[in-house]
Amino acid sequence: MNRILAFFIILAVLSSCTYPQPFDFQTDRSFVITVNGAILKPVTLTVDPYPTIEEVLVMVNLLPEADLSALNLQTILHHKDVLFIPFKNDVPCVSINTATLQQLITLNGVGEKTAAAIIDYRTGIARFQTIDELTRVKGIGIKTLAKFKDRLCL
Repeated sequence: MNRILAFFIILAVLSSCTYPQPFDFQTDRSFVITVNGAILKPVTLTVDPYPTIEEVLVMVNLLPEADLSALNLQTILHHKDVLFIPFKNDVPCVSINTATLQQLITLNGVGEKTAAAIIDYRTGIARFQTIDELTRVKGIGIKTLAKFKDRLCL
């Protein structure tokens, strides 16, 4: 009996058993946001978690031709988001991450069903990091995307 007890003691010592450390929910985390478009120089920023577009805009040098009317300044950004600041032009870009169903159906080749699929994808699966990721949405292939790609922004 003593041999069995000694065996388990030695096994415990040799296995270096430790208690699991609790996860620290208070550690500082930062987000990385890339900003490009109508700014002086494209930039990748390290920011506090969940900033709004408005908070990020004060950190970049906007060009005079920046069109902020196309953006919802209260939109909350996430880690690794890419924020495109549109230029003023006759045809505003359509943001695939924030556009409404009505805005999406203004795109050549996008009907209500495809627009709804885009919205379902970005809310249910993930926000788009690149415009080419739209091909992951059912009903949008490379040829369809080519019809309206020049009108898109993130």
